[in-house]
Amino acid sequence: MGLLDLPSPILTQIDRWLDQVPPLAKLILWAALGAILSMEIYRFLSPQRRIGQIKAALERTRNHVSRFDGEFAEAWPHIRRMLSLALRRVFIVLPATVLASLPVLVFIIWLDGNYGGTFPPAGEPVSVAVPGAFEGRWIDQGDGAPPRAEVVDPAGEPVLDVLLTTPIAVVHKRRWWNMLVGNPAGYLPDEAPVERIDIALPRQEFLPVGPRWLRGWEATFFAALVLFALVFKSVRRIE
Repeated sequence: MGLLDLPSPILTQIDRWLDQVPPLAKLILWAALGAILSMEIYRFLSPQRRIGQIKAALERTRNHVSRFDGEFAEAWPHIRRMLSLALRRVFIVLPATVLASLPVLVFIIWLDGNYGGTFPPAGEPVSVAVPGAFEGRWIDQGDGAPPRAEVVDPAGEPVLDVLLTTPIAVVHKRRWWNMLVGNPAGYLPDEAPVERIDIALPRQEFLPVGPRWLRGWEATFFAALVLFALVFKSVRRIE
């Protein structure tokens, strides 16, 4: 597990408590929770009064520039002030914005592992891609044992056997970024002859209609997240 995976067991337990809730509704609930947490963290960490002052000054300067009817040289100080205020507003909210995004990032990582791929029915073929001259094979005997991804060399001899207990589409060797985000499927051994294995697992679908990219968890979650964030921002009068 990486640092951003540490809350995952808690999220998984909460998700199990909501087993009676339809999956689509659970996605919307997670989006609502992510939006509320992020907006509250942002409100707590950001200097709301100072942001409001800068916003009001920026609006006054913008109105003055829009009504200005003189020479450009005379308008330039006001334009420069407007740009200065806009940049100041960006810099003043940046730290709080970065920290407030962490709950959503944790949710995204967890959701992709739990609401992303899924194992196909036993006996259904799955493409396994490996780099170089090696060949990948999907092995699912349908006896209740976890499926496997097997890698064979050009002579057809097995050189790597990866047991899949979690439906993750990519298994690779451990990298530095896995300190932040781990791979639930584990990692290939350092001495493995390939760097990664790509498995064409089917994706879970939560919408019955629309293009395939729209049916996964991403579209529903992000649309609900933005909607809840905008509503909560308005209700809480967050600058």
